[in-house]
Amino acid sequence: MSIAFISDLHLEPVDNDRLNSFLNFMAKAPKKYDSLYIIGDLFEYWVGDDDPHPINKLIQNKIKDAHGQGLNIYLIHGNRDFLLGSQFENNTGLRIIDDMTIVKDSDISLMIAHGDSFCIDDVEYQALKKSLRSEEWKKDFLQKPVAERVAFANDLRTKSAESSSNKAENIMDVNKSYVAEVIEEYKIDFLIHGHTHRPAIHKLDNGASRVVLGSWEDKGWVVEYSEGNIELKSFTI
Repeated sequence: MSIAFISDLHLEPVDNDRLNSFLNFMAKAPKKYDSLYIIGDLFEYWVGDDDPHPINKLIQNKIKDAHGQGLNIYLIHGNRDFLLGSQFENNTGLRIIDDMTIVKDSDISLMIAHGDSFCIDDVEYQALKKSLRSEEWKKDFLQKPVAERVAFANDLRTKSAESSSNKAENIMDVNKSYVAEVIEEYKIDFLIHGHTHRPAIHKLDNGASRVVLGSWEDKGWVVEYSEGNIELKSFTI
């Protein structure tokens, strides 16, 4: 079983190198992998499945093409694109799955998460996440005109950048004690996540590994898994 994991592409409705790198990746993926997990922040922002921007439509069509060639594609919401919904699933053929999903390969257990759920020391972020993920907030937000939603998303991005610049680095990283608790509780061999933009493979004392994807900036990142072996790879965008 050959599986690929990507996260934190932060695609925008802009024709740029990052977009073209993703489209190229998707064109090749069906011949390289059995399954692909997109584990959060595929988009820099997503204001609803009814956003008609042509580039968003192009991205969906390319995902659909890969799915049509036999690639199983799964997606976990990130903090930027948690409004991806059922219409996006219908348009692409991928399946949205829960954060911290466990995938089994024989006797190997892999937990797949966006990563923000482990950043429990960032109390401000966790409070905002709880508010924005409420069904009441989402229902109200999706009733607003698309242009108003985009303006809100851009404003939130600006405020988030300002807030992050004033926080200690360790606050925005995962809480390692909590990670260890989760790995022990679920008997995980590999925890794979993104969000923190700190690509690395961390070998833990209990023999498990925490594999962190990087964000797609000057380089793209992919984790490849097959038969108990795992690699973190980068490539030029």
